[in-house]
Amino acid sequence: MISVRPTLSPAKLSFSSRRGFCISSAYNPSRRLALFHLSSVIPQSQLLDVKASPWLRVDGNKIETSPTANKTQPSPAVTEENMLEWANKDNRRLLHVVYRVGDLEKTIKFYTGCLGMKLLRKRDIPEEQYANAFLAYGPEDSHFAVELTYNYGVDKFDIGTGFGHFGVAVEDAAKTVDLVKAKGGKVTRDPGPVKGGSTVIAFIEDPDGYKFELLEREPTPEPLCQVMLRVGDLDRSINFYKKAFGMELLRKRDNPEYKYTIAMMGYGPEDKNAVLELTYNYGVKEYDKGNGYAQIAIGTDDVYKAAEIVKRSGGTITREPGPLPVINTKITACLDPDGWKSVFVDNIDFQKELE
Repeated sequence: MISVRPTLSPAKLSFSSRRGFCISSAYNPSRRLALFHLSSVIPQSQLLDVKASPWLRVDGNKIETSPTANKTQPSPAVTEENMLEWANKDNRRLLHVVYRVGDLEKTIKFYTGCLGMKLLRKRDIPEEQYANAFLAYGPEDSHFAVELTYNYGVDKFDIGTGFGHFGVAVEDAAKTVDLVKAKGGKVTRDPGPVKGGSTVIAFIEDPDGYKFELLEREPTPEPLCQVMLRVGDLDRSINFYKKAFGMELLRKRDNPEYKYTIAMMGYGPEDKNAVLELTYNYGVKEYDKGNGYAQIAIGTDDVYKAAEIVKRSGGTITREPGPLPVINTKITACLDPDGWKSVFVDNIDFQKELE
């Protein structure tokens, strides 16, 4: 397979776990701005008077500029009756997951050499004291990716107890495990059938201790297939992700022998798409989230409606919807009932960022 390296536009949006999102410019580094700390970079009065690009109207394969729109405005209010219907029809998919690592080069080498991922792009931002890299099994415009973020001088992060693992589909779990062992990697569960089932799985750890579940499957268009997070109330989380995120409950399985229940949530079948695996351990209501895992980014056609639906579904908005200064990419950020962070990104704006 050929490594895909999208050409970076002059202004790029980075889902940086150091300061949330950052805007970086290939020609003017001083224009890089921290998304979740915009008020510390630009006076609030300026933020309230940011001019956005004209609205874009998609007509078939042609993108036209609306002659009547000269600034970005929120969509009409979403009613209680139609918000679930709209969320289910919205063009959403998981874009990438963000987390921090202590040695960027070492982690890239592990992911490419042991897991077969491709390095899509990499950036060093010395004035902001961090670097990041995007890796996946295909182009970012059609595949789920990981964004690894390295903060200068920080070689260790606390993963906490809330984050579970990432899932990777492989054709031969034993062969992958042998490769990991040969390269000095850590195997925490040798290949074998899952308890109570027939699927062959194995568990390994990357150089920072993030766990990866290897799931033996037939070839799939999306090998990076799972993000597992632990929650304190599974039914509450299922209802939230259904209503607020428009996800479908793909399956739910209770394992009373080992005292846990899982629910697979996503935007399509597990064998073709990345999904969110929510795990409830009997009697455990809260978890330590540490400072390693950061957030998931999700594409949407309308960040304003997405934010309103999150609010009405019991979520917390941590960044109100709207365009970012300079590049006008529209985003909104939120927390689920357990405090797990997600960021919704305008689909058209995201595609423009990859040009």
